[in-house]
Amino acid sequence: MNRPDIRRLPKRADPYQAQDALLKLVSQKTLKTEKIPLEECLGRVLSKDAFSNLNIPSYDKTFIDGYAINNEETKTANPAKPTAFEITGKLFPVDYPTIIEVHKGEAIYVACGAPIPKGATATVKVEETRLHESTVEVFREIHTGEGIIPLGDDLRKGQLILRKGHTLRPQDLGVLASLKMTCAEVYKKPLVSIISGGDELLKQCQTNPAAIANNYALVVAGLTSELGAAPKQMGIMPDAIEKVTEMIANALENSDFIITIGGSSVGIKDFVPDAVNALGKPGVVTQGVLLRPGAISGFGIVNGKPVIMLPGHIGSCIAGFYLFAAPLIGAFSGSNAAVLPKINAKISEDVKNGPQFRFLLVHLKRENGKFLAQPTEGGSSALTTIVNSNGYAMIPPHTELKKNSDVDVFLFNKLEMTEILP
Repeated sequence: MNRPDIRRLPKRADPYQAQDALLKLVSQKTLKTEKIPLEECLGRVLSKDAFSNLNIPSYDKTFIDGYAINNEETKTANPAKPTAFEITGKLFPVDYPTIIEVHKGEAIYVACGAPIPKGATATVKVEETRLHESTVEVFREIHTGEGIIPLGDDLRKGQLILRKGHTLRPQDLGVLASLKMTCAEVYKKPLVSIISGGDELLKQCQTNPAAIANNYALVVAGLTSELGAAPKQMGIMPDAIEKVTEMIANALENSDFIITIGGSSVGIKDFVPDAVNALGKPGVVTQGVLLRPGAISGFGIVNGKPVIMLPGHIGSCIAGFYLFAAPLIGAFSGSNAAVLPKINAKISEDVKNGPQFRFLLVHLKRENGKFLAQPTEGGSSALTTIVNSNGYAMIPPHTELKKNSDVDVFLFNKLEMTEILP
């Protein structure tokens, strides 16, 4: 090629094959872990299996307010001829451990959560008894174990509780806290540097320093954070090969991977691929995919660290982000589960696709008990099109979907669920 107006001709790869190639290149990477307080663990991913270090409950206890007795003594109890017990003591949850015993003809009052005294084989609810000063009457046969939660009924010492790779929920933190754990070992959030390119952005910043000209980086940083990574906006690189190379090199030192926005197309000032190739092997792996929008998306590897190269138009940028960056965040955060909710829906209108995959922005809603995916119209640089969407569908090449055909929709993140659920 000898064209002064074209810097390179990208080879368009199958997007899913390119995505697989990226994930395979990082699949052998040792993920970083850390031990942090439970209060900070919500939404984090366990880096090792969690086992119970004690029995829950750690002693036989009652789950009712009532009387602890030997149930064998109630064999003949009935409303006409109740069995009477002498009340010889009281127990409350705070009284564990206890040396109190129940003997023949005796009953111990037990509050909910109190330990079961030695000699007792069941408890009977207070509302099923009649109190006479220091005696209590039982009017039916009580069965062995009634009203008792036995030792280890919830968890046994050594039992597996949560597996490695599990994303911690509030209830998970509760069970770990019940085991007297104060910390958990989790995968570190991947550190992601975000760099935007373009002299036009620098010019906007100089014209109005108070304005946020780099708004696409703000969008990408938010998406990155929502999916479980720790983003850092590194600023704007000018359209100069030396500065582009310098900024990417600096970001590589303190990041797990990098996302660049703009500067990776075919133009004479698109220097990002050149910088990636210059900084380390193997350099650019994929530049360009069979995807509309998002055709200029690609990635490289510099000395083991990925560099995700996203287009400068926001629609194309978002498409490339979900193709490459989103699954990469899942891989780096230790989560084997899909990072995005997927919902099967009916397409609201006919959709005809050409020779490329199509990243179809949709607004998913619930209608008459079914999910309906309404394509959202707009150009690849129209941010409002994305604002009016809450997910996307990947339409294969040469596919024609008729109205009401099934389509899988990937929500942008879990927060989008609040809008579509009744």
